[in-house]
Amino acid sequence: MKFRTELHCHTSLASGCSDESERDTVEKYIKHGYTTLVLTNHFHEGEIDSCGGDYYDAVDRFYEAYRLALEAAAGRINVLCGMEIRFTECDNDYLVFGMTEEYVRAHENIHDTDVCDAHEMFRRDGILLIQAHPMRNRIRIVNPAYLDGIEVFNGHNAVFSRNEMAEAWYEYNKRFYPDLIKTSGTDHHDDWHRPSAGILTDEPIRTMDQLVATLRSGNYELIKRPDIAKIHPDE
Repeated sequence: MKFRTELHCHTSLASGCSDESERDTVEKYIKHGYTTLVLTNHFHEGEIDSCGGDYYDAVDRFYEAYRLALEAAAGRINVLCGMEIRFTECDNDYLVFGMTEEYVRAHENIHDTDVCDAHEMFRRDGILLIQAHPMRNRIRIVNPAYLDGIEVFNGHNAVFSRNEMAEAWYEYNKRFYPDLIKTSGTDHHDDWHRPSAGILTDEPIRTMDQLVATLRSGNYELIKRPDIAKIHPDE
């Protein structure tokens, strides 16, 4: 038996671009047979501005979304808290795994930097930094020396993620960076958005430490379902 983990998911309280609540999102992933749901709500200047520009108010809202999802899960699905961060240098987005609430609170304006400096700090602290959807419009590809991995499949087909190009970019760089991680995520935002991605493992992912170790090990399979990653379920 294989266990399903979603690695890229947004909910409405903490991501302004999402229209599905934490509770409804959790119920959806249980219905679709996932064992673990990793929330990766947005954290960037725009989300902070929506909280009146107060960094700690944005942090409060970010982790309140996580707590609401945990409450809704009620032990029926493992819910973990990652992040999709955007640094002030450009419009690139990065999935972050292994960062605790205490860490975010201790590093005020953690987003106000560039990928090079952030990766140096994250690597020192055992935190993974994965470039999300690297082949979208307005996104810059990043020197893999500053990354732990690349998202090679993104299931949000309302935008052009060019997954085949992302996977080719990963395979090219894997030759020079053999520890480079590849991930797959639905990039869930909306009530019509069906889970189409993630990873399959032999054991359920129950903790963030376990997730980080699993991604580093490469002992998993990617879920990539472009057939159900539709722009709208009625199309």
